[in-house]
Amino acid sequence: MTRSPKVVHLSAVEDAAGRGAHALAPIMHTVRQSAKKALTDLVQGLFNNVDDALFEMADRSRNDADQNMYFDSMRELRLRRKQMIASFVQHIAAGFDALLDKSADPEQDADADSMALMKNDDLEMSVAVAGIVSKITSQFSIPVMQLTRRIDSVCTTTVTERSNPLGPQRIADCFVAAMDDLVLDIKVRIILLKLFERHVMEQLAATYDEANRLMAEAGVLADLRTSVKKTQSRRSQPRAGQSQSEQAATSIGATSSDGGFALLQQLLAGTGGGHGNSAPQVTGPLISTTDLMTALSAAQTDISAVPIDIDQPPARVDLRQLVITRAVNPAEQTAGSMNRADEDTVNVIGMLFDFILNDRNLAIPMKALIARLQIPILKVAVIDKSFFGKPSHPARQLLNELSSAGIGWSSSAELKRDALYNKIESVVLRVLNNFEDDPTLFESLVSELRTFVNRDRHRAQIVEQRVKESESGKLKTIAAKQAVERLVNQKASGLRLPEEIGRFISDTMSRVLVYLCVRHGTDSMEWIEALTVFDDLLWSAQPLEDIGEVERRERETPLLLGRIEAGMRDLGLPQGDIETQISALQRCLEIISDGDRAFLEDDVRNAHDEQDTLPVMEEIVLSSADDRLSLADPDPAPELVRQINRLTEGVWVEMNNDLDERIRCKLAAIIQPGNKYIFVNRRGMKVAERNRMELATELESKALTILDESQVFDRALEAVIGSLRKMHR
Repeated sequence: MTRSPKVVHLSAVEDAAGRGAHALAPIMHTVRQSAKKALTDLVQGLFNNVDDALFEMADRSRNDADQNMYFDSMRELRLRRKQMIASFVQHIAAGFDALLDKSADPEQDADADSMALMKNDDLEMSVAVAGIVSKITSQFSIPVMQLTRRIDSVCTTTVTERSNPLGPQRIADCFVAAMDDLVLDIKVRIILLKLFERHVMEQLAATYDEANRLMAEAGVLADLRTSVKKTQSRRSQPRAGQSQSEQAATSIGATSSDGGFALLQQLLAGTGGGHGNSAPQVTGPLISTTDLMTALSAAQTDISAVPIDIDQPPARVDLRQLVITRAVNPAEQTAGSMNRADEDTVNVIGMLFDFILNDRNLAIPMKALIARLQIPILKVAVIDKSFFGKPSHPARQLLNELSSAGIGWSSSAELKRDALYNKIESVVLRVLNNFEDDPTLFESLVSELRTFVNRDRHRAQIVEQRVKESESGKLKTIAAKQAVERLVNQKASGLRLPEEIGRFISDTMSRVLVYLCVRHGTDSMEWIEALTVFDDLLWSAQPLEDIGEVERRERETPLLLGRIEAGMRDLGLPQGDIETQISALQRCLEIISDGDRAFLEDDVRNAHDEQDTLPVMEEIVLSSADDRLSLADPDPAPELVRQINRLTEGVWVEMNNDLDERIRCKLAAIIQPGNKYIFVNRRGMKVAERNRMELATELESKALTILDESQVFDRALEAVIGSLRKMHR
């Protein structure tokens, strides 16, 4: 394909003779230095947050092995931090140098065999990187496109978004390469990659804006924004006498060489089923791409008129048969056949949707909606074969966004008044009613849907955070009550306490201790001081055998009662209750002292003294809650531990609720102590609670299944490639 001439302002670069055939334009050195500083600052910020993230993961760990792994990883990253940042920056610089290498083929994709030979860890990293790159490319699509075109215009080699040294793909690859020498478990590598996404990739806006500004001010495609709009405007207008379908067919030649589609064609050709379909080849008049698009548009119009049924799984559509039937020549009434590229496109899209609509990770309402997009997606694939090899393609991203947004849907009944469902349904209907052959419709719909979903998720996250705080507080309180109960029983064991003091300890003092344990923790000065007060109260309530000790008790009683009163005020008790209980304690301690003095001074007790003898409580029973935390649950069977460990916060599952209804919910929190797993629905409201043994039982019986939230189109494409490879063998 002939490339359009590159227009560069004369002041931006030296002419080829002046700068040499193997030198970067001066403006590129400026861009590289600016980007180097910005990226270094971002990566420094990443590492400033790594320790906290790994420490939190270690704190949540359910076994010593995982905890040690996270702590070892923290040490490894601290030791290798400077080296890793330097390596990352060097790889970024090397990306600029690679622009001079004409032999490099940055667009070369891994074929099916090389993908199959990847180790599991490498494959997991590759999938994670692909997801991040797809998301960031979409998020910064305009500035990345502008920067790519500007860099391409000053380089002697072709520069694409993938080979752009500051493109999302290159930056992500540089970080992965910088991790190569680190001794880290794959779980930690994935965590580090996610942190890199959050603290670096999602913060690239300023880097792209600055790079574009520098190049524009140097005169490199300074009017790019205007020219892009004009190009899009011209592209959207068909030439005189040319239909939209013919215009779309014309564009096929520019994209049919895409590596992803070429790989699929090779696999289809090797299956022995014609062009990848076991149906017999139809001989007859050739169905042109224009006729194919016309037939698909007619089918799309018919489908848009049928109401969407979200209660039942959608029926399978035989796309190939639909095309053949729709494209019948009215005059000859004979079925025709498609050209090789169109036939393969129809077959692949059919296989992709067969997988998607059989995917158990999608709820039936979502399948019903996505099923309506088969014809529009097929039209996109016929128009633009890069659809198969480009993760950032807007049509692919729309499918992924739809499935991701609806991951928490359980049944159609709950969707009747659901704003998210209404939004997704409107997006699907707009595709059906408005899409002809201009894929920019998908770009605007993806952006619009993401904005809506982000707002919707933000509202749910607020509710979810309240649930987490409430449940965490509840479990901490239960654990604190149990700890205080053990402490009181231990300290009071064998002591004979007056009933008045025993009831005070059971009803009030224990509540003060629980409050301080939850609020400040058992390492705090507040807790230590409260234990001192408790010990002093127990000592004061016991008979003393030394008159000096009795006098010390009498001197210290006002101070002790004052400290007890302060604790009761912190607990928020009414002032009247505080005064009543303090008065009762003071009276008890006075009676105890009077008795000790009488005994030690060998006085005979009078009748009044006998009446004031205090009844004794042999044992303190705390007023504890009915809930009990089992802090030593037995470990599940080893074969189930691996599955349970996959349940990290944010994972979606399908399970039965208390009414034995099948629901979808998200693991919002794993709360310690007690190993409590708290699940919420997509609105953030609590719907279930489990412990590890309950999870083990449900996983073993398949009553609970973990949902795969990875991008549905990528899963489908991987499955189709795998299926074709098996057929190829």
